[in-house]
Amino acid sequence: MLRFLALLILLLGSSLAQSLLSLAPPGAVAGVSLGNLSNSRYLKGIAADWKESGMEALLKGEVRKEAGSDADLVGTFAGGAAVALYPDGFFLIARPNAAAMNLIRKNTKGLKPQAGWMVGGDKDALTGFSRDLVFIATPRIARLFLQNKRGLQAPISGDFLIWGAPPQNLIQSLQLPPRTNGAARVIRRFSFALKLTEGGYTSETRLEVNPAPDAAFASFFLPQGQPYDAGELPQGLSVSTGILDLAKLSRYLSAIAQELGAKVNLDLSAFGSRYATVNVQGPPPAPDGRSSDVLGHLLVYLEVKDPATAEANLLGLLQNLAAFATPQGQGGFKVLPPQGEFKAVQLGSIGKLYYKVEATRMVIATSTSALAAANGPTWKTDPNYQKFRVRIPANAVGYSFNDGGAALSMSAAQIGEMLPQTIGNQADAKFSRDLAKSLSNFMGRLAQRFGSGLSYSTVEGNTLIGRGFYEVRW
Repeated sequence: MLRFLALLILLLGSSLAQSLLSLAPPGAVAGVSLGNLSNSRYLKGIAADWKESGMEALLKGEVRKEAGSDADLVGTFAGGAAVALYPDGFFLIARPNAAAMNLIRKNTKGLKPQAGWMVGGDKDALTGFSRDLVFIATPRIARLFLQNKRGLQAPISGDFLIWGAPPQNLIQSLQLPPRTNGAARVIRRFSFALKLTEGGYTSETRLEVNPAPDAAFASFFLPQGQPYDAGELPQGLSVSTGILDLAKLSRYLSAIAQELGAKVNLDLSAFGSRYATVNVQGPPPAPDGRSSDVLGHLLVYLEVKDPATAEANLLGLLQNLAAFATPQGQGGFKVLPPQGEFKAVQLGSIGKLYYKVEATRMVIATSTSALAAANGPTWKTDPNYQKFRVRIPANAVGYSFNDGGAALSMSAAQIGEMLPQTIGNQADAKFSRDLAKSLSNFMGRLAQRFGSGLSYSTVEGNTLIGRGFYEVRW
């Protein structure tokens, strides 16, 4: 999700410039940066799609209607920007367009020259202007900047990046119970970057872990072993494989819950560590946007060590889930006639679930569409999957493959078929219809550009590193 949102920001044309990040004072615990891609040759085609679909005119008009002259603030990041967060403040620097610059100047009081900048503001925040840049910062951070104490470096690079570290002082001040406190201090830093390339874009994710406070919790982020071979699984819109020791996780969660004064009866000792999911295409939702498949259209594969006990564990969890999904808080669980090799159960208002238990794994289908795909052709017969599969290193602890164009086509079709449900006047209803039409058009255009994508994860020391490669016909 983070990767998709990051790419969407790039596509819409607002750009935060990583070069501006180096102007921020050192010492930040988190930051965001996006490269200045307003004139990028990669985005010209998608920018044209955005305009020709009607989305640009539609949203600009709506923003102008709602915000009036303040709509000019949309251009604050038009030429690039960077944001840094500190334990006691923040720093934002941007290259706005002319309209946004004029509006920010107009709203800033008491401007005076200082260190080559025109600076104004109040006790909470200072705003400074140069010829083409503007910064907004808390007073202490602003003073550091004006004293030329700059040079912040991000732990990762790309056209878009975001990183952050948990505030250790805050965690300590919470006075959590010993084991919970240790778990809260395991994550050292998270960072994510996205970079546009000639044939698409790449992504990199880094999760830095400190095992010292809680080695058991840290081990969940630093898995070991070989995941399922996705090539042997049924085809769909996407497939993911990974490693998570479910037996160890259930014991750990039970211990944490006990420390917090709660009782959790979670027994997954019969399960192994390997898992996989396949997302398949289902029927479009009803015209009112509702769907009877609350759990989506998934095939879930779980490694088992003791098939009979694993089935008993699953049924116990499903009975609790079914009770939760009924108005009375109980009942709702019903055994249904089997569907071929799969057993079937009713889970209250959630719907039906199908499963089968084999000698070494359990297979769960969350809908009839997923059930139908269970015995379909496998990914190893998909030429696009084979083309990307060679990128996965032997030490990968998990990976995923998706058909981005197919997923976007499905979403575009569903949006176009759904009748917008609007509460309001005729103008609101018209805007909703126009928005659905334009968004469907835009996503349909994107679907023609997006191809397949692959990402994988490896463990390097105490860091879980994810890398991804995605096709886009710019």
